[in-house]
Amino acid sequence: MFPAVAAARYNFAMMPLDPPPTTVMPPNGHPAARAALCAAIADAGGAITFARFMEIALYHPEGGYYRAVQARPGRAGDFLTAPEAHPFFGRALARQVAECWERLDRPDPLIVREYGAGTGALAYDILTGLAEDAPQAFAATRYRLIETNPHRGPEALTALAEVGFGDRVALETPAAAAEPTVGVALANEVADALPVHRLIWREGEPRERWVALESDHFVEREGPLSPEMTAFDPAAYLARHGVLPDEGAAIDISPAAAAWFGGVVRGLARGYAIIIDYGYEAAELYRGHRLAGTVRAYRNHTVTDDPFAAPGQEDLTAHVDFTLLREAAAAAGGRVAGFTTQGALLAGLGLGDLLVRLGQDPQASPADYYAAQAAILRLVDPGGMGRFGALIVARGAPVAPPLRAFSVRL
Repeated sequence: MFPAVAAARYNFAMMPLDPPPTTVMPPNGHPAARAALCAAIADAGGAITFARFMEIALYHPEGGYYRAVQARPGRAGDFLTAPEAHPFFGRALARQVAECWERLDRPDPLIVREYGAGTGALAYDILTGLAEDAPQAFAATRYRLIETNPHRGPEALTALAEVGFGDRVALETPAAAAEPTVGVALANEVADALPVHRLIWREGEPRERWVALESDHFVEREGPLSPEMTAFDPAAYLARHGVLPDEGAAIDISPAAAAWFGGVVRGLARGYAIIIDYGYEAAELYRGHRLAGTVRAYRNHTVTDDPFAAPGQEDLTAHVDFTLLREAAAAAGGRVAGFTTQGALLAGLGLGDLLVRLGQDPQASPADYYAAQAAILRLVDPGGMGRFGALIVARGAPVAPPLRAFSVRL
């Protein structure tokens, strides 16, 4: 076993495999978030875009879901992301970081920026993987945590210092991350939580689904496109990619995600941006059952399609349009190095090898092995996390031959 991993993991919210606790859903959400939403609706003359609703519900400084004191991911939280599933996710990604370092001619320093760094779990696993499997790359690596939650960032920094990584980890503001550097940018399940505009097709044209207040409840009202959507021109975008929505089709589009990813790519003078999230290319995303819309609310490991029940107290997400991210990356000077699924990416990075090594370690117990095996199956399951999209974009860096992440097709 990797002894430090098991010992330190509790500093990064790695919880036992027990059922999540039962909690009572607040009837109207966080008071500060709700008050801010009501004020925004009043100031706007009676209705705001869903993108604005989502922005306030998730990121309001006092009542936003992602600004809360308590950690949101994990078995005791509201949802489980790959780093909480098992340390092997980060250790596999460390191999891709090491290859990127080689492709960039071994820069010193190599700046690794992680967006949405949370508790620092992924940072710890990547740094541990580099230290054990690519010590020269580890020596050159300087890890930057980018986290909007004012509680998580300092906590992650403290935890990483306690396990010996304090000399190479630092917090970085989004503004500082705009400064181009040589390195790798990472974002795991970040884009899905960026605000989306909700549209619906009527008589061949898109209309916007606005949020209003009625009898003390948030409700949806159809109306003309907002200025943001008029400038974006969703009908032209979809037609360009062969998507012609039927009558009543509901589509969620995030110019905010595109703008964010363009900024991530521009933050690389030379390097690679790795983004993993649930979503599809446009032609696949905007069809079939997803034409009912993809916005979902998560709380206590339960999902609903009602985003208005408890703003500020539940996560709101939408599937990621990877075609839109590709276009944003190209506009920022990036080139697509590859696009695959999380399952294929992890297989290409030797996730199975890590399990074999664990099985050969005399210090590993059968419980360690079977827990890792179960987690790996969850990470690569094509019906679950394994079908998440994985996009790597290069800027000023080679894309051929293919990176190791794209060496396996599942």
